[in-house]
Amino acid sequence: MIALVMVAPLVFGLYVSLLPPERYLDLVGPGDLTLANYAYVVQHASIGTWYRNTLVVTALVVGGAVLVNTLAGYALARFRFAGRRWLLLGVIAILLVPLQAYLIPLYLQIASYGWLNSLIALVVPFLVNPLLIFLMRQTFSTLPAELDEAAALDGAGRFRTFLQIGVPLAMTGIATQAILAGTWTWNSFLIPVTMVNDPDKFVLTVGLNSLQAQNYTLPTVQMAGVVLLTIPVVLMFVVFQRFIVPSLASSGIKG
Repeated sequence: MIALVMVAPLVFGLYVSLLPPERYLDLVGPGDLTLANYAYVVQHASIGTWYRNTLVVTALVVGGAVLVNTLAGYALARFRFAGRRWLLLGVIAILLVPLQAYLIPLYLQIASYGWLNSLIALVVPFLVNPLLIFLMRQTFSTLPAELDEAAALDGAGRFRTFLQIGVPLAMTGIATQAILAGTWTWNSFLIPVTMVNDPDKFVLTVGLNSLQAQNYTLPTVQMAGVVLLTIPVVLMFVVFQRFIVPSLASSGIKG
């Protein structure tokens, strides 16, 4: 029953997107459903360009975030150095700061680098994420320290131990991290709409929002755009959902 309640908005959105505009919110039979709204979106919007930009940005963020956050999480879990606990507390404290609080300083910093209206402005802010660092730190903390000691006895250095022992055993956490980073980036709106105003550099969320502004009297067209934005995220969760629960459950076993 809970699953039906959660999936109801998606089903409703799909249904509305298939309705003729003049029959918005009417109860119609399957024979009256149409793909005209999707055709309208394709014909009146640069949906292909927006999809390409979103895919490029998401791929770069996922690759960079997995590398940076995994290394940071491994260092916090395995290395012993002065201030490690305070550094971990600092990472956790950053979670309390909302994006809106540092959006203007972030904008000024991106502008000072000359990155405005470029895809790199949509990639760099998402590479480091304190929640993903904490997730990977907890994942590596659950691995026995004896594994590192055995690797050291065999002559493996820190980086080789990380690659050949840590990474394979933490694949569930890494996969979960990739899914979360990909989903957040795909659905992000505030940073893209702030950093980019060139329609050729729009990602899907910003582009479809501009489409909504142009067609506010056509809610069926707006809903077709929402469905086009949502389908890839739903498919991602359907394919990779088996990684999420085990990783989040194991991340709280050992502090």
